[in-house]
Amino acid sequence: MRKPAPPPRNPRPFVAFFLSLTGSAVVLGLVLLYDGRVLELRKAKAEIYQLDKRVAERRRENVRLRAAIASANRGELPAEKAAREELHLVHPEDVVLLYPPGTLAPKPTQTPTASVSASPPGKGPR
Repeated sequence: MRKPAPPPRNPRPFVAFFLSLTGSAVVLGLVLLYDGRVLELRKAKAEIYQLDKRVAERRRENVRLRAAIASANRGELPAEKAAREELHLVHPEDVVLLYPPGTLAPKPTQTPTASVSASPPGKGPR
């Protein structure tokens, strides 16, 4: 006679669960990786970051330009200031007063100098 077949082994539920979980995770990872939407999301986030930087630069430039406009409205133009102070130029509508040399400066007072015997340079006492 033949030997009867051995009874079937009891299934191991924990091993089956973890194998199923691992397989599902691998499949999900591959789907997400090759889906393209994940890559689109990364590109979109990078583009948003770049656009935020450009907006911040434009805001700083706007603040600088608004300050320049405000100073121009007050008559504080940098080019005009440089022309007047450094190049001594005047606006056609300005009135220029010319004084003879030495009339605006006070006359120097003569102070008595102490009598010091000066020797020629390089021939001092040794």
